[in-house]
Amino acid sequence: MAFDHRGFRVTVDTAPDASGTQWHCEATIEGIEERTRQAHIPGVELTFPRLKIDVLMAMSMVEHKAVSSIDEWHTAH
Repeated sequence: MAFDHRGFRVTVDTAPDASGTQWHCEATIEGIEERTRQAHIPGVELTFPRLKIDVLMAMSMVEHKAVSSIDEWHTAH
C-alpha cells in the first residue's frame, strides 16, 4: 500500500515472519516533490505478534509512525 503525505510517498509492506507468529511491517519514505527529493527520512520497521494484533491495525501503526516522521522533518525544515 502507498500514500502521499506532505511531499513524500510512504510505501507500506506487511508480511508474516518465517515462523508465522508475527507480522513484520516496513514503511519506506521517499521524497516526490522538488523540495523533498533530497531529504532522507529513515523508514519504519515494526514487528507485532499475529495473535494480538490484526494486519490492518499493524499497518495503521506503521503508517502513523511514518506520518509522524514526515511531520517532524517538516517542523525541522
